[in-house]
Amino acid sequence: MLAINAKRGVESTVERVFNNAGNRFDRLEFVWSGNTAGIIFERGQHGVDAKILFPAINEASDIPRSKFNNLIGYALHELGHAWFTDNDPWDDARREHGGFVANLINGLEDPRIELKVIESGYAQNSRALFEDLTNSVLAKNGYVEADDLKNVPFLLAIEGRRLNGYHINVPSVIDDAPWASDLHWALGEARVATNTQRIVEIAIELYKRLQQETQGDKPTDKPEPPDDQEPPVGGQPCDDGEPTEGGDQPSDEQGEGGDGGDQGGDQGGDQGGDQGGEEGGEGGDKPTDKPADKPADKPSDKPTKGRGKSDFEGGRDPEPSDFIKGELAESDVESGGDIPNIAKPKFAKFTWR
Repeated sequence: MLAINAKRGVESTVERVFNNAGNRFDRLEFVWSGNTAGIIFERGQHGVDAKILFPAINEASDIPRSKFNNLIGYALHELGHAWFTDNDPWDDARREHGGFVANLINGLEDPRIELKVIESGYAQNSRALFEDLTNSVLAKNGYVEADDLKNVPFLLAIEGRRLNGYHINVPSVIDDAPWASDLHWALGEARVATNTQRIVEIAIELYKRLQQETQGDKPTDKPEPPDDQEPPVGGQPCDDGEPTEGGDQPSDEQGEGGDGGDQGGDQGGDQGGDQGGEEGGEGGDKPTDKPADKPADKPSDKPTKGRGKSDFEGGRDPEPSDFIKGELAESDVESGGDIPNIAKPKFAKFTWR
């Protein structure tokens, strides 16, 4: 179908689903520009002011039906955040603990809110749409390695959906992860979580466990002294008259940061859009509708031994925003040139099975 018809179909479907669910928009706006996908909204006393963002697209380009369904699935996913996610605890956790924890929250919250949408009955075939979107992401970009620490949030997002009952077209790798028991614990707790606050608590605890699991996997720079010899005290000469380097001072307190220093594990947080909901709205690794008090560049107050900052950076976005951006980018995205003048648009119909 023509992209202009797909755009109108997405817009009319979102409006109909939200209104049929007994919710009301005070103001609903769709923005198809730039390269951003997400939702920004604010809940008031009488309804929601919402702006749903999609990347720019040439309205004369062709959109296959499968891609149109993914757009619907993504829009419904964003509405799930509007209905069921609370922004405040998510944003607070990001400011306190950094981007990696925010991504852990994202990876645990996405399956939770999708299951809430499915159980709500707001959209009868939402499970099929979410399942297709998840498998489309995996088909295009593949899965992640079990021992890739920075991609734990993405792994949680996929495995949490598997627990939702989706048929996932790749085998689970969670049992091959060095921290498998901690991931199973987090997914089990998230499965019965009733709000975003609880998801935040699980994510923070999981991060602490991951830090503990990854401590001490680098050897120290100095050999241990023989069993029958007391270690020299710092500053006192040895038998050859030369002073020792650090004495009893722990190695990770010396020099320029030891085995990771205070860097901690931070994954960038400039991805995607902003959610909020009946319980609030989503923060995570997307822009929030209120700026952070300070840059979230530290994931924890405590240093991580054996793992550096880079081990927590650069992972895949748990949210399907990047996939949607890529899908529309392949459909002849507008680049400032003249766009053909399309005749009166036809609204694409989407039937809920």
